[in-house]
Amino acid sequence: MDGTAVAMSKGEFAAHIGVSPGRVSQYIAEGQISGDAIEGAGRYAKIRAEVAKQQLRRFLDPSQRFGANGAAALSADAMPADRTAEPQAPPTERREPDRKQVSAPTLPPAPTDPTQDELAQLRLRRERIATEKAEREEMLEIGRYMLAEVARREMGRVAAEAFKVMEMGIGEMAKVMAAQFGIPQHDVQHALLKTFRSVRAKAAEDFRKRQADLPEHVEDDEDGAE
Repeated sequence: MDGTAVAMSKGEFAAHIGVSPGRVSQYIAEGQISGDAIEGAGRYAKIRAEVAKQQLRRFLDPSQRFGANGAAALSADAMPADRTAEPQAPPTERREPDRKQVSAPTLPPAPTDPTQDELAQLRLRRERIATEKAEREEMLEIGRYMLAEVARREMGRVAAEAFKVMEMGIGEMAKVMAAQFGIPQHDVQHALLKTFRSVRAKAAEDFRKRQADLPEHVEDDEDGAE
């Protein structure tokens, strides 16, 4: 039988050229397979394989014609004869001409300038002072340091609160002593208040002297403070 008369279903032709049946239907719809390549009509139409392949060779890009199976089937009449590869000469290595190494001349050391050294020392000292100041401010913020004036006020406030509590308790002490010894509570409380205020005044004076003797700054033992 003539090769042009071999007819296949769409699915068989799709498998023959290595594409999907949907792609074959697309070829037919776009007119890339038509005329003598189609036998019958509708869903029962057959495709004459050789005629259809010749039409596809004319219409399609070579890279889009067939799948791997179709390309193998057409290799006998579509591929050109092999060419014997000609031997190529190995690439020649290009060598740079030898050059003698020339060492750079040794420069004498630059003379030292005492003024520049002094300025460098001053800059280093300013940077060190700025760093120490920043560290002190950081310690102050996190509560490790506190201003001496603030510490004095806080100590005075705590002492005043302590004396206030003790003074409030004198009335209770006078009441107990009056009942125990049979004397008026008013007299006992008056005597206790007078003695207590004298002691408080003396203690306050001692606190002021001790605060005045404290230095404005003290050395910080970082290891002991951790």
